[in-house]
Amino acid sequence: MIIAKIALELTDLLVCAGVFLVGSVISFFLFHVALRRKREKLISEAEAEAEVLRKEKILQAKEKFFQLKAEHEKYIGEKNNKITQSENR
Repeated sequence: MIIAKIALELTDLLVCAGVFLVGSVISFFLFHVALRRKREKLISEAEAEAEVLRKEKILQAKEKFFQLKAEHEKYIGEKNNKITQSENR
């Protein structure tokens, strides 16, 4: 009777340990999958934000280029006018 009780307790203990081990492994893999998905989402969002920033910077550079070009053309036009006026005198 005592041997059967000890064997039953040992069996219960082994079953509990096995269930705990299986649960731990499943939890680990689920946690790993969740972290991987979160990491991929963060990377995707960061890449999208970087693309938006890149396009904004390109647009700013183009605007600055056209502004400088207009200023240069105005400056050249004024110089040409001065030269023309000097030649007409």
